[in-house]
Amino acid sequence: MINPSATDTSYSFKVQGNSTDQLGLIKYVNRFYLDADKRIKSPRKYSYHFLGFQASDSKIGQYISKSRFQFRYSWYTQLTTKAALSAGISLGYINYAFLTTQGGTGGSAFGPDGTLGIHYIRQNTVIGFAVQQIFPTVLIPVSESFQLKKLYNVDISQRFKIGSNVKLTTYGVAQFSSQTSLLYMLGLMSDISEYVMVGINDFSSKKTSFNFGIKHIRIYGGEITIVTTYSVYTNKVPGLNSTLELFMALQL
Repeated sequence: MINPSATDTSYSFKVQGNSTDQLGLIKYVNRFYLDADKRIKSPRKYSYHFLGFQASDSKIGQYISKSRFQFRYSWYTQLTTKAALSAGISLGYINYAFLTTQGGTGGSAFGPDGTLGIHYIRQNTVIGFAVQQIFPTVLIPVSESFQLKKLYNVDISQRFKIGSNVKLTTYGVAQFSSQTSLLYMLGLMSDISEYVMVGINDFSSKKTSFNFGIKHIRIYGGEITIVTTYSVYTNKVPGLNSTLELFMALQL
């Protein structure tokens, strides 16, 4: 969750999940998250409140795991006929855990976690800014301590209609902090005939991802979206270090 503010008001309720598994030489690395969001009408026309949560868990090897849980609130309002503004906040906890091994005793540590964000939204353009890890949390699950530093994110997306049945979206995310160099992700996604999604992403971590998905699958009055992503680290021998990701979303 790099930005908790809302950018889409087309649904009344949405739940989505993601699972990522490491392939190749590196084993026991996976991540999943579950996210739910409920839209609530506001007395003001074209304004909405959103309540939701996100839970995530990452396994880094056989003995290290990191989990997060955050409740989220966001507010969306129409500024003009062509522009809207949204702001959001998420608050919860983060946990680092080390399992006991033959080499030592494990442990875990909890601490507060939170994110603030804002989005400026037009019909085909979205610009956002967010601050993650807003609390100076220090976690000491074992003898070594981990301090959370504020992460600053800027995200931009632009949509183009290049044909009667094809829409193209370009997007990018830049992240920086006081202790790390600039990280970025650049992506391109095409929607074909409103049902098929094909895209590619490039990351500063020397990773390239390829996306394929199907959306607007009608079921019980709602819609399902399914996207698979295969990623390969281009600074290594192809196929020896890669990830496979499955994303699913249901909205009503």
